[in-house]
Amino acid sequence: MKSIINITFSIILLFFCCFDASARNKRTKTDAPPSAFMRHFAWGIDVGSSIDISGNDLSSLDISAYFGYKNSIIRTLGAGVDIRSSLGNSHTLMPIYAMIRSDFTNKNPLCFLESRIGYSFNTLNTIEKENGLFFSVGIGFNLFTSSTVKSHIILSYTYNELKADDLLEYTRYINNLSAMSIRIGVNF
Repeated sequence: MKSIINITFSIILLFFCCFDASARNKRTKTDAPPSAFMRHFAWGIDVGSSIDISGNDLSSLDISAYFGYKNSIIRTLGAGVDIRSSLGNSHTLMPIYAMIRSDFTNKNPLCFLESRIGYSFNTLNTIEKENGLFFSVGIGFNLFTSSTVKSHIILSYTYNELKADDLLEYTRYINNLSAMSIRIGVNF
């Protein structure tokens, strides 16, 4: 448990250091404008927690990293990976997904929608693998927005299919995972 707390503290510290460094990195009039590629390249990280509402004891600490395309309407269209480490046991879920975040306007609104779909590699202990479909839908709220950095908080519903591995010699009776998540993050 101490290692999870240390990892969480380190990630939050890294988050605020990145945020602070980006806030100080203001362009001057002599700087060259960013290339077309960099104007449309997006990447970010989120940290948070998921509460299992399906009764599987899979509430978790979540870390997400993603990259993709952005423009004035699409906040992020890309791919990402989560690492979800269960708090009450040694189970790990690692979804790899395609995602879209958009506020559907070129203004700077308070809220945006997020949708993610992909495949999750789930290790429920050292030998059992129960991989399957992953999807998540949520609503995000902008905390800070500038031309180079955006911070946000996202409330979402997450579904993980827990399909039994054919190599197991017994049937495992476990429900598919449904969870409510809250994440705070930053994207550039």
